[in-house]
Amino acid sequence: MHVSNTEGPKVCGICAQGRQHKEAHTGTREKATEILERVHSDICGPMQAPSLNGEQYFITFIDEMSGRVSISLLHSKDRALPAFEAYRVRVEKACGKEIKALRSDSGGEYISRGFRKYLAESGIQHIISTPYNPYDNGLAERMNGTIVENARCILQDSRLGNTFWGHAVLRAVHIHNRIPSHSRNDKSPMEFWIGNVPGIGHLRIFESTVWVHIPNEKRRKLDAKSVECILIGYEEDSGSKVYRLWDAARKTILLSRDVIIDECHRPEEDRTLDRPVGTIGWDPEPINESPRISEESSDGFYGPERITPLLLAVDSPPNTSIEETIVLRPPTVNRENQGTEIEEREAEEP
Repeated sequence: MHVSNTEGPKVCGICAQGRQHKEAHTGTREKATEILERVHSDICGPMQAPSLNGEQYFITFIDEMSGRVSISLLHSKDRALPAFEAYRVRVEKACGKEIKALRSDSGGEYISRGFRKYLAESGIQHIISTPYNPYDNGLAERMNGTIVENARCILQDSRLGNTFWGHAVLRAVHIHNRIPSHSRNDKSPMEFWIGNVPGIGHLRIFESTVWVHIPNEKRRKLDAKSVECILIGYEEDSGSKVYRLWDAARKTILLSRDVIIDECHRPEEDRTLDRPVGTIGWDPEPINESPRISEESSDGFYGPERITPLLLAVDSPPNTSIEETIVLRPPTVNRENQGTEIEEREAEEP
């Protein structure tokens, strides 16, 4: 019998069973050198409260080279594929490049048959992290944590309630994409995409009081020329100076660039609760949240699942006047006791 003189390392199975640890993630992998060479993605949720439109999740797409983040609000995890399809169309047309690889965890929404088939037909490499090992998808995991932390601070400072978490995360991403990064030679993510330093003059305090101009076609001679709203974000499809506003009286969202913003005045705590509908004589048309990709492309866009904003606690139909009508009704008379009361009054008379 031949015995080899070279002995390999001895492995003790008992020691492995009792002492084995996870490998430390100290190695470095090759970084992307061009836009869309590698995109990282992860889903966050469910949130403890649905957003204004009922979403409970958000999905992030992060370009590794530039660091630009895009998010989409989702009603459920199975909307991940439509969100990625919308993201891909938007960014590939914006920069003239194609997504080469997608890195994600091994969640069911990413490894479903439909998602894998779409990636295979599109020629996109799918890099999947190993189960129970979030470090393999660390870029997206850390970004989601950062977004949630910033959104939490925005909500705590604004006192608008957890139902505004969707607009808070959109705002957090909008700001992130305009902040210079030391790891990218003090350039912001947007600078890699547009070629110059992005403007930040439109940024205002979340929940600031905003006076929105009412178009001439929507009011009469003596009606008020503006309505009071709350600033909750920016409409990137129409330009950064188009603001997304919350009309607390009508429980709906408006878009306008004709605004006067008062950052010094903060609304009362009950601003969004039981405030009665005013009588300014203007019925704003709610914005059309049809399936689209926002120019916030990467700053946060509403995916295909987006629906028309809900008109909560408004008695009037959305396309009718909201002026209150007061109807005076005679007091209710108890017919059964009416005769007895008349007899008692007659008996008391002298």
